[in-house]
Amino acid sequence: MFKTALSVLILVVSAMFLSSCGREPEAGKKFNIVILAVDTLRADHLGCYGYPHPASPRIDEFAKKSLFFENAFCTIPKTSASFASMLTGLHPSIHRTKPNRGPLNEKFLTLAELLTINGYHTAAVVDNANLSRFFQFDQGFADYTEAWTHAETKPESTPFITSRVLDFLGAKHEKPFFLWVNYIDPHTPYVPPAEFIPQRPRGRNLRALNPCIMPGPVRRELEQLGDFSEGHAIARYDGAVSYVDAEIGKVLDAVSRLGLDKDTVVIVTADHGEDLGERNLFFDHGPLTFTAGARIPLMMRIPGRKPRTVRTPVSLMDIYPTVLQLLRLEPPYPLQGVSLLQPQKDRLLYILGTSSHAVVRGRQHYVKINPRLSKRLHLPPDHFFDYFSDPRETKNLFSSQAAAARVLAARFESFLRAHGNYLSGKASQPQGKLSEKEKKSLETLGYL
Repeated sequence: MFKTALSVLILVVSAMFLSSCGREPEAGKKFNIVILAVDTLRADHLGCYGYPHPASPRIDEFAKKSLFFENAFCTIPKTSASFASMLTGLHPSIHRTKPNRGPLNEKFLTLAELLTINGYHTAAVVDNANLSRFFQFDQGFADYTEAWTHAETKPESTPFITSRVLDFLGAKHEKPFFLWVNYIDPHTPYVPPAEFIPQRPRGRNLRALNPCIMPGPVRRELEQLGDFSEGHAIARYDGAVSYVDAEIGKVLDAVSRLGLDKDTVVIVTADHGEDLGERNLFFDHGPLTFTAGARIPLMMRIPGRKPRTVRTPVSLMDIYPTVLQLLRLEPPYPLQGVSLLQPQKDRLLYILGTSSHAVVRGRQHYVKINPRLSKRLHLPPDHFFDYFSDPRETKNLFSSQAAAARVLAARFESFLRAHGNYLSGKASQPQGKLSEKEKKSLETLGYL
């Protein structure tokens, strides 16, 4: 039944494409598309976003040559639902993929499926088992490589991914291609090669903090390492960022060396950030929707376009309509994503968290924390920031900006009434059972 429905949808989309364009895109317009998406990469731990330490020289260099989005946000700081938004152009309230370990609904046309219809060779190399075939994230990809099936440990998977990507780029391609690459190094456990771990001030003793909320696997790892200093853990996170930065540099070098930069759009981004203790939540993501977890890096190099910086807030789900616009394709259904080439200044971004939610409009960022977590973290439930002037969100302006905050809160409630809170409803479940390697990967990352 699904295959029949998809066939009909393919015919409809193809007709829309032909009717809207009347012909194939002009020569040189059918770009290759490469998305380098790093799991759990905080924007503000990159030099190009103001980080004072030299953690990301290759990404920083790439940013200077790109359309650079200073204020980009995920739709939800959890992998499955966030990448589902990137691949469909839809908000989680529409695609309804669970935050983690949730299937990508087959009724939506992924970016890979749409590009396949229009003559692209599609490939992906992913390293988070939440994105496995089991959870249907391979929809539309002719080649789908799951790194955890080829590497025994997390550190081994990164060079494997780079090697597989370099082989793909160096191969002869008869068609334009779409390549999605998912590195996972900044996700816990932080286990970069020792030479990438920098020196950091030791900071606070995490054992002495109250509250100090962190995932159980992370706490056990710190106990095994015998070091509960805040700086030690953050140094390992930064080392993971530096390691993946070096690997991305190898990919970018290959794109240039092979002459692919003349006709290849390259996008560097992340699914979400990471809370590193700013509000007593350590080395985790998902519950909170402050900039630490919700703000992401996003930069895009387009052949023939001059680099520039865009300050207007944008979303990860905007990648889908942007690629369609570049290739002169029509969307197959109404999207919540908006082309990054024409960002909307007065747009509201609704960000879901597992224990909070947020609304971004311009320079305003309103965060509402659920009562239970608010109490556990010893935080007030309502937060309001001018994150343009206060990007690390250290000054809560809610008491003086309560009226503006209430406007954003009302808009969010209206959004929920229109679409429902999918986090409180029954989500679709995958069929069958996880493989042992999928279980091992998810256990390593702290999901099982």
